[in-house]
Amino acid sequence: MREYETVYIAQPQLSDAQLAQINTKLKGLVEKHDGRLFFARNMGKKNLGYHIKKQTKGVYFCLDYAAAGGCVSELERSLMLDENILRFLTVVKAEKVDIDARAAEIEARGEAITVTEEKEIQQKELVKGEGEIKEE
Repeated sequence: MREYETVYIAQPQLSDAQLAQINTKLKGLVEKHDGRLFFARNMGKKNLGYHIKKQTKGVYFCLDYAAAGGCVSELERSLMLDENILRFLTVVKAEKVDIDARAAEIEARGEAITVTEEKEIQQKELVKGEGEIKEE
């Protein structure tokens, strides 16, 4: 198996629930093809260097996973068909990867945040943000 990193840019007006749904669908595709998702990281909303589909901003996500080549083509096909995805790019990080060792390495660095943990963190930040607004 190879290790891949896929970065994709989603529409900026999508809600957190819609973004979590996209990530859950992608995680399911990786697992369906006997792959392993190491982490799914929300890199935040950023300005684009140029207009893409009439958008000037986008929400960036990074997926790091190990899978066979067929999984990558299916994942990219899914991203291509989803109209909420502006762009995506997949790169090979390693030709051969020991899945258990890589997972342990990522956990040791504290990066092993799954899609569900990402959603929980975002919910906590929203609640915290609402509390700060009310106090002002």
